[in-house]
Amino acid sequence: MSCIHPSGFARTALALSAAIASLPVTAQETPEQIAGPADPIVVTATRIPTRYNQLISDVSVVDQEQIRDYGPQAPISDILANEPSITIRSTGGMGTTTSVKLRGTESNQTILLVDGLRLNSATTGDAPWAYLPMQQIGRMEIVRGPTSSSYGSDAIGGVIQLFTRKGQGPTKFYADSGYGTYNTTSETLGVEGSEGDFSYSVYGGNTHSVGFPTYISDARGYRFTQAPASYTNTNASGSFSYNIASGQEVGIKMLYGSGQNAFSNNTTSAPTNFGLGQATSIKNLNVLSAYSKNRIADDWTSLFRIGSSQDNTTSWYSNNAKSYFNTTQKQIQWQNDIKTSVGNGILAYEFLNQTANVLSGTHQNYSRNIGSFQGGLNGAEGNHLWQANIRNDSNSQFGESVTGSVGYGYYFVAPLRATASWGTGFQAPTFNQLYTPTTGTTSVTKGNPNLTPTKSQNTEVGLRYDDGVHSGGVIYYYNNIDDQIAWATTTSRVGSTNISTTQPLNISRAVIQGMSLTYGGQVLGLNVNASMDYQDPQNMNTSNALAYSPYVFGSLTTEKKMGKWKLGAQMQSQGQQQSNPGQSSNTTMGGYTLFNLYGDVKLYKEVSAFMRINNLFDKQYYNSVNNSTNTGGPYRTAGNYVFVGLRFDQR
Repeated sequence: MSCIHPSGFARTALALSAAIASLPVTAQETPEQIAGPADPIVVTATRIPTRYNQLISDVSVVDQEQIRDYGPQAPISDILANEPSITIRSTGGMGTTTSVKLRGTESNQTILLVDGLRLNSATTGDAPWAYLPMQQIGRMEIVRGPTSSSYGSDAIGGVIQLFTRKGQGPTKFYADSGYGTYNTTSETLGVEGSEGDFSYSVYGGNTHSVGFPTYISDARGYRFTQAPASYTNTNASGSFSYNIASGQEVGIKMLYGSGQNAFSNNTTSAPTNFGLGQATSIKNLNVLSAYSKNRIADDWTSLFRIGSSQDNTTSWYSNNAKSYFNTTQKQIQWQNDIKTSVGNGILAYEFLNQTANVLSGTHQNYSRNIGSFQGGLNGAEGNHLWQANIRNDSNSQFGESVTGSVGYGYYFVAPLRATASWGTGFQAPTFNQLYTPTTGTTSVTKGNPNLTPTKSQNTEVGLRYDDGVHSGGVIYYYNNIDDQIAWATTTSRVGSTNISTTQPLNISRAVIQGMSLTYGGQVLGLNVNASMDYQDPQNMNTSNALAYSPYVFGSLTTEKKMGKWKLGAQMQSQGQQQSNPGQSSNTTMGGYTLFNLYGDVKLYKEVSAFMRINNLFDKQYYNSVNNSTNTGGPYRTAGNYVFVGLRFDQR
């Protein structure tokens, strides 16, 4: 597929801008008068609760009803795949490694937060998307674009924050149970509510699937084990808070997930029969925090949070070998929100201790501390919106990193606003990149402790329309990424012996430009949400596209509510992509389009039946490849998948 050039982006943007501008507007309204479900309160974009129509950032919100439409058995990645500017790839079925790429950046360049705490692995930098329990999540916020000036390292692509549920009002019970393809079962049980000044929410769930084989035969004709890759996930969440006095709240939040996944163990070099056995991986996730939110003065609110997150993975192989990668992140946050005459200000301090306990051939322990100061200001006055942030991160390994961002928005009329912003980001090297143990003699693989952080500069402009009934937008962004870390092989000669050394180096420069188009509203009596992304992610050192970065992708969801019934249909489409551009091991993966159906019907008061059908037409495709010359091949994806169940919901 040919590259997309700025002139093409500009022509498309002008056409869409004209279309958005032609939507109906009411000149008498001000931004403050447009409120309701289409104008939710968003926290992640500014770290201060801010109404959606007063934001400059590119943001989307997924609420509890939308999450419920995917079914309790679905992974978080199923939801993200239908959100703007996000592509997903997985190394097999449920529970296998899943990568989430935001605006074409690497999967470890997006921060995952759970109730304000980081959960990305310190060894790989990736988040445990496949093991995050859908049953325990009440809301998601997605911020696209560099947000290091608010959240520090790794936020080159953006931030995704998950919120567990919080009880309100009378006691309400919830339960669901379902069964589907691949002998998939799922059960959830929970209760939430409040009594006086005390609120509570407790949920537990379990999902199990026999699954399907990890690999398919690739173009080189290799055969892989056909044993299914089973998956089990047991999970729980809890939220408890107490209002000591007016404006004085303390609370505890927790999220727990424990899962097991079987996967192919490709340990043999036989050219025609890889994967003679299965391996087992056990994942344990824990996020626990305590907080105190205090109104110190009418214009000053303080939030103090202390917590810890753990992402532990242990794997056993058919030859009795064992490995584990355990990450613990201890976090302290003190944030002060201050109302001023020029907007809402924020002053914050954070401390993060990251430790990794690794067994992979040899046993290793790593640790580092990061102390951060941040200041920010955002506001709205008349037709004007503004936001500015600055942050300093002091890393015990790499020293100081300063990032900043500024943004401005202008309402031409109340529903139609233009935005422009500029921001910097950075990513500290992961422990794997720094300290991978040395293996081999003439062909050496090792980490590189001399790496420096990756840096980025992003500029974007947008035009958005939102009148509470129809919404639409076009965002153009240009992200320049320097000192990108990539594994590279160099050759040296020692005496008469050639030594090849493979290690990560700061050698790559990437430029990612793209355009995101969105629409939400009612068309012919249907609720419609649609997005289309065009992106041109280029490795400037090689002039090749970045790996796993399709030039075009998008989704469409239509939904109809009719009395007791709700029926929905989805289309998800993605263009072709490359697994390892410019290399002999590269595989071109063709584009594909998937169709899904979902629905529910109320049977009696709080009781309803629900169903979901993914990949309705059983499309055969793959979106991830093992590039290894000897043991490589495409990873399977799910075929036609049906899940049905019953739900009891008093919420």
